[in-house]
Order: sequence, then structure tokens, then C-alpha cells
Amino acid sequence: MDTTNSINLTPEQLETGLINGTLDKLALENLLTNNIHENENIDALSQFFIQYIPGNRTMDEFIKQIQEYNNAQICGLVWNANVIAYRCKTCSISPCMSICAQCFQNGNHEGHNYNMFRSQAGGACDCGDSSVMHEFGFCRFHGEDRPQMQTVPRNLICCAELLIPHLLKVFIRALRMSQVSGDIVTEQKLLEILNQLSNGGSALQLYITNALTDRTLYEEFTSDLSMNRMYHNEFLTGEYSNLPVTFFVESLINDSSSDGLVPFDTSLRTMLDEIMMWCVTANLPEDLVRFLLSLLPDFNFKLTFTETFLRFYGVIAQHLVEESLHEQSEIPPRLVHISVQLFSSNIIAEYAMEKCHLIEVILSCIWHMFVPALEQDKQDDDDDENILKIHPLASITDDSSATGMVVDVEHRLIVKNVYWPLLSDFVNILSQEKIALIILENKRYFNLWLRFLTLFQGMNINERILNEHVEYEPQAYMYAFTIELEISAAAMWCFVNHLKPTYSSDNVISIIKQIIDSINDWLQSLNFQLNNTDHWKLSFHLPLHRYLSVFAYNAIYKFNIDPALFLPIHDQNTLLNFMFHPLRTICGYYEVLSNIWLRNGQQVMIQAKTYAKSAFLSSMHDADLFLLQLLSCYIEPNIFIETLLSKFHVYSWLFDSNNTSNLDQGHQIAMLESTLIALCAIVGFQPNIAVRESRRIRPEMIATLSVADRLYSEVEENVPDPSPMSANRKEIETILEEVSVFQTPSVELMGHLQQGKYTIKGTLFETDYDPLHVLIRCTKRAHFQNSLERFTNYVKHEGLFKSDYPIWPPFRIPKYDHPQMSNVQNILQSSVLHHFLFLCLNAYLKDKTITENILYFTIYLLELSILNGKETSPMTTDVNPEETLTFKTNDIFQNMHTLLTPPNENETESIITLLFKILHKQRSNDFIGIINNISIQLKTSNYKNSSRIGDGYYFLTNILHLSSQMNEQCRLIIEQEIEKLKTQYQQRQSTNTKLSDLTAEQKRQRAKNRQQKLLAEIAQSQKKFISQQNPDEHAMHIGTPPSLTNDNFSMEQAMTTTTAHTTIVMEHSIDYECCVCRLTKSDSQSPIGLIGTSCLSLLPSLEFTQLDEYEQKILSYNSNKITLEAYLHLTKQCLTTISGHPYIANYCQNDHHLRSLLIQSCGHSIHVDCLSSYLKALHPNQESVEQPFNNVLPSNTNFRCPLCRQSANTLIPLFDHNDYLNTQINPIDLTPIERLHQSMINPIRPKLKRVFDDRCLLAFLSGLAAKCVSNEQLSPDNPISLPNHQSMKQRAAEFDCGTLRAQLVHEQLFYESANRIDQKNIRKSFYKILHDLHHLGYSFHHQHLWQELTGLQCPTTTAEVFHPEQTLAPVLLRDSITILLQLLMSAPINLTCDEFDIIVQIVFNIEFFKNLLSIIIEQSAENTDLGDLNIFMHLVTKYVKESGINEQLPIKRTMGNSFESQLMNSCLDFFKITSLIKYRLYGKEMPWITGEEPSVLALANFLNLNLNLNGLAMPQWYCNEPVILFTKWLKEFQNSAQQHSIATKILCLKRPHFSPPIFIDIPAKYDDVFHLFNEYRCEYCKKVSSDTLLCLICGEVHLKRWHPLCCVQQRQRFTEHLGKCGHPAAVFLDIPTTLITICLNESYGYWHSLYLDQHGEEDPKLKRGKTLYLDSKRLAVLRTLWLTATFDYQIQNWFSYNPLMISHFDVLL
Repeated sequence: MDTTNSINLTPEQLETGLINGTLDKLALENLLTNNIHENENIDALSQFFIQYIPGNRTMDEFIKQIQEYNNAQICGLVWNANVIAYRCKTCSISPCMSICAQCFQNGNHEGHNYNMFRSQAGGACDCGDSSVMHEFGFCRFHGEDRPQMQTVPRNLICCAELLIPHLLKVFIRALRMSQVSGDIVTEQKLLEILNQLSNGGSALQLYITNALTDRTLYEEFTSDLSMNRMYHNEFLTGEYSNLPVTFFVESLINDSSSDGLVPFDTSLRTMLDEIMMWCVTANLPEDLVRFLLSLLPDFNFKLTFTETFLRFYGVIAQHLVEESLHEQSEIPPRLVHISVQLFSSNIIAEYAMEKCHLIEVILSCIWHMFVPALEQDKQDDDDDENILKIHPLASITDDSSATGMVVDVEHRLIVKNVYWPLLSDFVNILSQEKIALIILENKRYFNLWLRFLTLFQGMNINERILNEHVEYEPQAYMYAFTIELEISAAAMWCFVNHLKPTYSSDNVISIIKQIIDSINDWLQSLNFQLNNTDHWKLSFHLPLHRYLSVFAYNAIYKFNIDPALFLPIHDQNTLLNFMFHPLRTICGYYEVLSNIWLRNGQQVMIQAKTYAKSAFLSSMHDADLFLLQLLSCYIEPNIFIETLLSKFHVYSWLFDSNNTSNLDQGHQIAMLESTLIALCAIVGFQPNIAVRESRRIRPEMIATLSVADRLYSEVEENVPDPSPMSANRKEIETILEEVSVFQTPSVELMGHLQQGKYTIKGTLFETDYDPLHVLIRCTKRAHFQNSLERFTNYVKHEGLFKSDYPIWPPFRIPKYDHPQMSNVQNILQSSVLHHFLFLCLNAYLKDKTITENILYFTIYLLELSILNGKETSPMTTDVNPEETLTFKTNDIFQNMHTLLTPPNENETESIITLLFKILHKQRSNDFIGIINNISIQLKTSNYKNSSRIGDGYYFLTNILHLSSQMNEQCRLIIEQEIEKLKTQYQQRQSTNTKLSDLTAEQKRQRAKNRQQKLLAEIAQSQKKFISQQNPDEHAMHIGTPPSLTNDNFSMEQAMTTTTAHTTIVMEHSIDYECCVCRLTKSDSQSPIGLIGTSCLSLLPSLEFTQLDEYEQKILSYNSNKITLEAYLHLTKQCLTTISGHPYIANYCQNDHHLRSLLIQSCGHSIHVDCLSSYLKALHPNQESVEQPFNNVLPSNTNFRCPLCRQSANTLIPLFDHNDYLNTQINPIDLTPIERLHQSMINPIRPKLKRVFDDRCLLAFLSGLAAKCVSNEQLSPDNPISLPNHQSMKQRAAEFDCGTLRAQLVHEQLFYESANRIDQKNIRKSFYKILHDLHHLGYSFHHQHLWQELTGLQCPTTTAEVFHPEQTLAPVLLRDSITILLQLLMSAPINLTCDEFDIIVQIVFNIEFFKNLLSIIIEQSAENTDLGDLNIFMHLVTKYVKESGINEQLPIKRTMGNSFESQLMNSCLDFFKITSLIKYRLYGKEMPWITGEEPSVLALANFLNLNLNLNGLAMPQWYCNEPVILFTKWLKEFQNSAQQHSIATKILCLKRPHFSPPIFIDIPAKYDDVFHLFNEYRCEYCKKVSSDTLLCLICGEVHLKRWHPLCCVQQRQRFTEHLGKCGHPAAVFLDIPTTLITICLNESYGYWHSLYLDQHGEEDPKLKRGKTLYLDSKRLAVLRTLWLTATFDYQIQNWFSYNPLMISHFDVLL
């Protein structure tokens, strides 16, 4: 409908009429009828409401104004999934509490235990809600103390007040009409308007909620026939009639007015009810849910909404089941999104319980989901549709009345977690104490819950496979663990958490009895019979038994209730029935660890480890263990032990001579050890099933720290936290501080980073370390061994026990926290146990496969049995005691000396005799001395040793001492045994010759000598290997591999491989060894080279400096910051202006090093042929590999060194003087300057002897050029007309010098930016090799340049670059380093150090006058007496004045330091580069320490420059008329200044000092980084993404993954960025993960995180959400790695980009 023809009143008229009361009712009725009632065009309706609701203003203006009157006490901001929010445990009352980022930042949570998290299902901000969080956590804008707002003006709200009810009616009509199309209107403009109005705050929300909950308004709306017609009421009627009906469980609710089941009330009374109905039938559309939740800050509406939500809860639950048939369902997260906002508040939850049948509704829906109605059961004949199946443990008999049922964990309702929303709501309401206690006390509620848990008893049964390995390993086992943790355990801990000590003991007893009845019912449903069970069926899931265990634990420890009040202690059969399944589970756990279930696949091992995992163990393993401990207190000890031994498969093996066990010997021994561990655990271990008790946390923490040093998160993870409602973790931090020492994060050599870790305090090994606790917590025996080794190391270091034999674990004597649980020691007084220990001792003595582990567990149990034995009166010694097959009494002291005949043996033994035999077996060498010591100690009546530290001898003799002290008869028997052993020893002694003893001693000594010799040889071999690998044993550095750290390489050219260390000396031949074939260079005709990498680097171009006002005016530069690239571009333009040609400017100032290659190597060499074969083997299908060496390496070839596996893409040829022809011989009788001059007059360029070597050299140099980004420098497509010469040669020469200078500049960056370290720890350089290679390929001899600089006549040959008549830029305006490299390339390849010093002095003459010229031009130095400098000052000042250049300067600089200091400091950059060249060519010790600014005078001395008495470096001349020479230089300068004053003025500016590149400044807290850069709006499609990358080089934000519509644009943008910041590597901060991402052109990889939490730990992907702080040391390491391009040595895994750019960013997380 076209609204323009139907509107009579304007918005202004409507607003005015409403305010003044002058509105014409007929006009208003026409307005509403024409534009609302009879208008079904959504666009027209939206336009009308947007125009009229704001009145006399736009909608945006209206919302902005109305928000100023927002007086909501609760924030209520609603967010969807994947939004960042915060949860503070310090402030929370409900565990589901969460607040938005803005409220968190506006509040004060300093020192709180909070975390940032990514919402999984959406949520709403609870700030201001005192029923969910404490008031001290509110932000300043919410809560009762918030700023109060004024009343909304009538003129602002009047139109909205009138039209909002009509808007809701129109919206309901749209929902009704959507029933026809089958698609609900969720993103239509009407809903957008409603959301926009709701965002206006409490003022508008009040009118919306009033209209939604007004019953009269809805009754009028639905009763008016005309309205029914216009608003399509027939659609409502049809949909309502199809709503499914949900009934309450019959046992939960009784309705006297109804004979059958009571249904849920889904009647429609308000607009809210109808909107809820449509919302439910449309599967809770996200935008509609968000709109309804945004209204919840209105408390009255929240109550009404809760009532409506619960009335439709059953419909939602049925839709959940129906949606499970589809591939995916959006209902679960959206349902939780709603319910968590309601039930987290104790006020709302209690209201819902009292008024809305909250408990009945949720329990009924849960029950019906798993136990469908009978009618439905009859219809579902297909077993696949039934979630319940007959229990595999059930014994079906003909006369059985019932059959147990169990949940099928592979059913779709389980696999798809359909149950999760309902159970999550149940656990959520259990967090409210009042509700939880009502459920516990109401037998109807609690019994139904126990009936529900019965369905999970014994689920996911495993049956042992004996023949073949399982082909298919089911994955459903994890669903079973998830169910028990999220359903059973979560509810259990909520119940237990509310049992305060003031709670009624009678109620606790009643609860436990209900649990016991449920277990009995379950056993009865299985027709369980103790003697008729399958021993090879295993389930790890017994929720009812664990409820009994945990509630019994709390009854004993918290309420001091005698277990006899709830356990049937006089019914042994019942207790044994209760014991069977927990015992079977623990036994099965050890069976799996013993590899008995190996054929069942890995999934059974995962189940066992999960069973004992810290997140599960309190609810599973420890609960089962405590129940066994409790039952052992009341089951007859012999029966208990015999049952346990039978279940562990050792009873028949040890006691029955006709062993019929189907376990092999290895499994039997493993189960024997497991049996001993289980017995020790039952007697001596305290299970952790308490809610946050410090006495339980401390031993758990000591146990986990004893295994290894731990990160804080590892400590937190390994300390069981059973309760989902636990308080903040301050308790852990306090205990952790007591038991450990914090190791701060460190940066090790090679750049390896260590996170902050906690190390156990050594003294705790002596006082608190409990190996039994560690053993029970470790599913890997290696972890236990680690803790034992650490304990042993501490004992030996502190000298607590000296022994050459292994130290035994210091098992602790148990202490019981409650006297009731001390009864567990009853099982120690068992004749069956004593017989079992006797057989274990005998097995150790007779069977070599029995390890010492079994012995020390046996001795520990024997010691506990003795300590708990009852003293008996002295008895006469029976010299011929009766021989028996088993012990007749439970008295340990009598059993100690009773003689038994072990199975299959004839000899009789007693425990005492076995102990002595074991002592003899272990210490046969000094056995007689041992028994003498025992005899002496027995005579000491007060002998006592309470230490738990010792070896086998210590603990074995301790058993003898204890038994003799506690029982007189034992003492007599031991003394008799000692005397018997002495007699036997003397008899054997008389028959043995002394020679035999000496021979044995000699054998031992010889064995010891051989061992020491072997160890010495190994040590010598290792030392030799290290010296070969790294001649300088200290040569290691951050970011540099060991092979790159030999400082002496440049002097001696030491080439190191793994097996050879050969030295390159100029006078001797080089013998490199190939790392593949092991042949040396001399043994093969194939050329050899270094394996290296070459990567383009723009780092020098990023150097920067700060310009002062004077420099900005001279350079005409508008910014105070300038990069080196921009500066050199300005000077290059000036040189071009003066010389007239760009190629001449390039000759005078070579700046190719700004964009050149950085060349590095791992130091290993390889033959060309070997490399070809190696590449062919790596890429057998690539034809290009077959003939790769036309260019030495194919283009874009990447490989890894065969030896060290470092990446490489270049082969650097290696030559020595034996490979050269035409090498120039230096006459001895000439001075260095004469030799240099002679070489310039008669230039000889050495050639390579072999053609293939020459090809390799050419291929190497051209390959480097091809990789350079500035391809135009060697491109024939850009010809330049040069007199008499080709442009290609000049460009090649410029490239050679630029490449060499790039290596030097990068090394200078390293020296200036790295932290101070020992001078020997600098990285290895290959400058000497590269220098020689480029020298061989250099095309020119700069004879004219030599003549210009020295004044010595030198005829020009064809090897010169330019014709002598060619006009060049003045010498004093050229770049000194460019000149230096040109001269070095012209000098002989075997240049001596003296000759090098002379060339440096010659170039320094130019540098000296350049800087002198700059100072005189910039500053006034008249009337200054400078001694030796006066003559130079006079001439320079004269020519400067005559040029008129200083008159053009607007200002003069004031002289700061002395003239000499300024002059020397101006030469510092020249000194640095020149010193590095000398250092690398000749290996002279350089006075420059990394991280420190070098002394100018020290560098001048190092370069052997001419110094005057004041320490000033002075020019030194080698011609007869030096004045004429430098006067010529000044005249050239004068002419240039007069013709090109501006360009000359810029070139005469003293060059600023440029600093190494740095990263952008980033915030110190990661929260600030995250909120600044977490989201990026694509400039092309305008969509927002949170997968962002922040470039630390330039500060740009890029996307890690793009929306499909803007992939192409963002990929192109990223590629362009890599061209700018990606050489050598782009360094990004990955915002969602906190990690540093290194991006190259073709690959990317992960480095560490720059941000650590308060415990020095990273938090990848913000999984823990802790506050992170920038670590400056890591930032410095990252910068060093960036400047040295050594990321490859730090990052092991590199990934290639796929078409969607970076898609593997989560691989390493």
C-alpha cells in the first residue's frame, strides 16, 4: 500500500495533539486504520513506524535522546555466540555470571580471579543484578548506587507510547502470516525496529513490556472479530491446535481434578505468550530471542517471561528431540541462552519453583527425553530409535520379573548432545541452595533423579577381545564420560556443596539410604549374583555408587555420622555386592594399564586415562576408591582380601598350584604389581573427593610438582577441582607459594624462550613427598620414575642417605583424618593378606622376572601390618614348628615366623627367613656384616628409626627391627636365624680358598676400570665432536644456530662439518668435506659449496632518524622523522642534478644495499653433484631437477640441509688460491702503497681454472641478482647510453658492491640493536667468502678513481667504468663507503692487511674533508686555533666563502662539543662499516661490543689511521703535492656549489645518525590490544571480522581469514603489504591467539607470544582468559630475530598459504 495517500496526520501534528489533548479521534482512527490495521505491506509499515514513533525528529535522534533517560539498574546487554565477555569468580554468586566488556572496564576488578572468554551460546550482562553477583563488582553505571536519571519528557515519549502496542500487534500478524510461508520473520524490518526501540533503554522497554504482558489488551485484540479478520487469527488457531502436549511425570505432581496425567499449561493469555509460541515453533530464532532477552532488565517482565518460558518448556524439549533427526540444530545453544539468564538469579529461580513448578517441569522433560511415554514405546518398534537398551550386565532368566535397561551412548540424542540444554538447566538451578535442598529432602524429586541416574549405571560396556585386534574402534566412549561428568557428577557436587555442617544429620542419613535402595534396585534389575559374573566386561561408569561414596564421605567427615547408621554392616553379602562393581572398575583400570586389553584398541586406554584424569578423578576414580575403603572397614578382612585378589587375577596364580589363568606371565606380573598398588592405596591413600579442602590441595600440588617443573596452568589443571561452584583460586596460589619456588621467564641462548615455571622446594622431598600419591595420580610409570629420580637426586645432594644402591620410594605411614576411616587398617590383620605377602617375597626370591618394584610394595604392606599388629604375650620357642600350607591366624607376629610350603616347592619358608634370603640376594658381598649389625641393633632395646629415606637394606632390616621390638617371639626367632646364618657362613668360609675371594675382588676392580676407561673415551669423543662442530666453545647467540657462531671463521675461514674441521688459510689449500658423500674437495672433481639462504631484506631502508629544525629546512622535509631510504633518495636526486645523469649518481652513491639480499649459511658444505642427487630424491617427479646446475640451483628451489635440516635456497661456491689463474704476486721489496699503485697500473683479475667453476660463479651471482626486488638494476629492458661501455656491466658492478654492503649493514644493525653479550658470541659471518666471489665477478678497475683520491698518476685502461673525460660529481660530495668498496673491488684479491689499512686511510681523507666541510658550513669556526687543522680550515673556509653556499643558509648551528669531537663523531658511521670489513676479512679483534656504542678513537686505532697528539684522525697523503690534490677537491666543490647551490647544500649537510628499525609501540596489557584490534571492518564488503593480524612493523591491521565476498580484495591487500613489510619477514601479532605470526612470501609460521600472565605463562587462543602483560625481554628477542632474519632457526613448522590465505593458524594451538 502506498502510505503517502492514506496519511492524514503528520508526525508533528500527532505529537502536538497528544501533548495538548487536542487530537481529533477520527483523524487518529483513520491514521491507524489506513496505515496499520489494513496495511500488510511490511516495507510500508516499517516506514510508517520509523516516521511516526520518534514524533518530530528522526529515529536516530530519538534513540539518542531517549538513551539519556535510561535508568535501568541492570545492564542486560545481550550478545550472541563468539562474543568476548568476562567472568569474575570473586564477584560471582552464580557460576553462570558474566558481564560485558564495557561493564568490566568500567568496574574495579583489580586483584580478582577473573577471566576473559569467548561466549559459546550467547549471554547477557549481569552487571547490576545483586542476585547473580556481589555489588562490589558492579560498574559505576549499574546497581542501586547508579546515577539517577530524570523523568522522560512527555513530548519525547508520547508517540512511542501510542504506537508501540500497535507495532507489537503488527509484528504478531507478521508471525501468523509466516505460518503460511513456513519461514518465520526474523530479520524483517519490524523486528529491527523493535530491537532498536529496546536499545533505547528502560524508558522505551517499559512500554514494550507493559504491552506484552497486558492481558486485557491481548483479550481485546483476540476477541474483536474485525481485528481477527485483519490480523489473520485463523492462522493462530491452526498452529495452536498442532502444539505437542507434554505431561508431568506422574510421581511428581498430583492434580485432584484430573484422573490421568497432568499436562503443561500452554494457554495464550498475553501477546508475550503468543510471541513465545511462535518463537518455539520456529526453533527459537536468534534475533527474536535476543529481542526478548533485551527486555529482562525489567524485573516484573522477567518474572512473567519466566512463567511463560516454563509453560512452553515441554514444547521446546520435544522440538529438541525432533531436531536431532536433522544434521544440525540451533535450538540447544539458544535454549541455554534464555534459561541461563533466568535461573542464574536465586530470586527468579525460587519464584519459578514456588509459582511455576520449576523443578517438576525440568525433571519431567529430562525424564521424558530418556524414557518416552508408553504409547510412543508401542509405536517405536525399531530398536535403533530407542535410547534405552537391555543392560549387557543383566542376567536374563525365565523367572526374572524385570530386566535392567541402560542408555545407548551411540544414540543420536547422546551423540548430538541433545540432552545438554535440559541437564544444564537442572545443574544451573541446583546452584541455588534452597532449590537443591528441596530436591534432596523431597523423596519424589530425589528418587526420580536416582531412577534417572540408574539409566547410566554401567553404560558403555567394554568386552575384552582375545583373538584378533579390533578392526573398528568406537568413539562413543567420550560421550559416556561427558554424560557422567555433566549430568551425574555436576549435579552431585552441587548437592554436596549445599550440605553445610548445620544441616540435619537425619536428612543426610535418609538421602544415603535412598541411594542405597537405588543401588539395590539396580542390582535386582540385573538379577545380579556375585558368583555369576563375567570378569572380562568393564564399564567405567557407576554414578549411583559414586553418589553413595561422596555422600558417605561428607556424612563421615562433615557430619561425623557413624557409617553403621546407613550401611547394612551386618549383611556381608550386600556389602560385597556394593563392593563388586567399584572393585571391578579399579581392577579394569589396572588391567588396561597392564596392556591386558591391548587388542581392544587405543580407545580403552583413553578411557582408563580419562577415568584417572584430574578433571574426572574426584568424581570417578577417587570416589570408587573411597567406597572400597569404606566397605573394607566392615567386610571381614579375609573375605575382602580374597575377593580383591581374585578380581585382580592373582589369587589362583599365587595360591593355586594348578594355575588356569588365561593371562601370560608378563600380564600376571603386571597385575601382581597392580594388586599391591591397589592394596597400598586402600590402606594408605586419602582420596580427594572433598570440595576445596586445603588439606587435599597441598598433597595434590606436591605430587604434581615432584614429577616435573610446572607452569601455573599445569598445576591448576592437575589439582582436582570437583565442584563447579568452587571459589577463586587464591587458595591455590597461597599453597603454591608455600610448596614451590617460581622460576621467572627466561631467554636462553639461541633465542629459546622459557615460560615461568614452579619448582618444588627441595625440603618437601624429605617431609611431604608421597610416592604412593604420585603413583596413583600417574597413568604413565615414567612420570613416577621422574619423581623418584628427583627425590633421589635431592637425597644425594643433601647427603641425607649414603648408599651405592637404589634409593627406595619413601612410602609414608598413613594418617587418617577421621577415626572411622582408621578401620580400613583391619584388612592388614588378614591371614590371606599375610600369605599373599609371603608368596610375593618368595616370588621375588625365586623368579628373576619379579622386579624390585614388587618387593618395595610388599615390604611397605608388611611394615603397615606389623605397625598395626597386636602385641602378644611371650611364647616359648618351638624349635620344630608345624609346617602348614597357609596361615592359621590373623596375627602378623605369629605369621612372621610360621613356616609355609610355597606352591610347587618342597622347601619350607617363613617371612623372616625370606627376608634374610632377600638381604643375601641383594647384598651378598657384605652379608655377614649386615647380619652382625642386625644382631647388635636387636640388643638395643630403644632402637628406633623413623626416617622414610633409605635403600632396600634399610627397609628390610627395619622390618626385622620392628617385629623384634613389638613381639618377643619374633625377636627370638630372628636371633636364631642370625646364628644359623653365621654358622652356615663359617662353614662355607672354611671350604673356600682365599684366592677365590681375591679373584672376585680383582674381577670387580677390573670391571670398574673398564667402565671408567669407556666413560673417558666417550667424554673425549664428545669433546672432540663439540670442538669440530663449534671451534669457539662459547660461540652461541640469540637467534643464531651454533654453526653460525664461530668468530674465527673470517680470519681462518674455518669450515665446520660434523666430521671434519679444516681451515682455509690464504697460503694453504682448502679441503672442505661434503656432508653427503663425506669426500673432501680434493677428492672429487665436482665443485663444492656452502648450503645457504638468500632472502630479500628491506631492513636497511627502514632505518630512521629524528630531524631537527635546521635539517628539516635544509632538506625541505616536512616531518621530523625520516627513513634512510627517503634520505638517500633526496641525496641521489641532488647527485643526479649535479652530474646530469642517474647512472653517474649511482656510481657516486650506491644505495642498492637498501633493497638487497641477506645471505646466511648453516656452515655445511655439499658437492654440486651430491646436491643434484639429493634434490632429485626429494622431488622425483620434477624434471627440472635432472639438470639443475645450469644455474647451480633452479629458481625458487627450497630445500633443507641434509645434515642440520635448516632451510636453504642457495649454494655458495667455495674456491681457494689453487682454483685461480693469473693471481697477482706481491713483490716483497715494495712498500704497501707501491704495491697497491703497481696493481692499479697493471690490473690483473684472477680467473678460475675450470670452466665448470666459472659457470658456478656466474650462476651464483646471477641467481642472487634475480632474487633481488630491484630487478631493473640488471634488466636489459631499461637501456642507458654509457660512453664506450655497456650498462649491464656497470649495473652488475653496482649490484656486487650493494650486496656486500648489505651484509655489512645488517651486521651493523645487529651490533647496534642486540643486547650486550660476550664479544665471542656474535653470529658467524660469511663476508670473506662473498667478498672473494664478488671480486672474481667484478668487471672494472677504478683507475681514474685511484688517481683522483691519491694524486698518483695512473693510466686508464679499458677496465675503467667511465672515460677519463666524463664529468663526475665532485669527490667531496660522493658516498665514502661506495668509494671504499669500489677500491676494494679494484685491489688484488689477496690484499694484505697493511694494504687494506692504506686504502681505508685514502678513503678517510675524503671522509675527513667532507665532514670538515659540513661543520664549517653549518657552524661558525672563525678565530679558532686548531693546531694541525689550521691549514685545512683555512683552505676550506676560503672556498666555502667563495662558493657563497653558507650565505644561503637561514640559520647557523651553535657549536656544542669541541671542534675535534664533532669532526671525529661525524666519521663514526664510516668507522663502523670499515671496522666490520677489516674484522671479517682479517679476523682482527674489534673494539666494538654488541649493544654498546663503540669509542670513535678505539675504532680509529683499530683501522691504523693517522692520529695526531690530541687523538684526532688526520689525513695522510701518498703524493708529493697533497695541497694541490685537496685544493682540486675544493675547487670541484666550489664549482658545484655555484652551479647547483641547493643540491650542493643538501649534500654538504652532515649526515644524521640513523637508528636500527623498531616495532610499533603496543600496549602493555593485552586487554587493551584486544579491544583495539579485535575487529576489522572490511572496506570492500563492510562486514566485520575478528580474525585479525596486527603488523608490528607498520601498524596495519589485516585479516587472517576473510569473508567469502572479499577474499580477492583482502588477499591482494595482504600480498601488497608483504611486498612492503615482508622482507625478510612480516611480523604480525595474531590478535585472537596472542601468538606472533611470521609471514614470508610463500609460507608462514608461529613464534611465541609476547604477552605473559602474572605467572610468566603464555595463553594461546586466550583459553584461560587471564590478564596478559607485555614481556620486554621477549620483545627484544623478537626484534633481534627480525633484524638478523633468523626465524627459520626458531620456527620448526612452516605452512603454505592456501587459496583462502592463512587457514592453518590453529594447527599448532
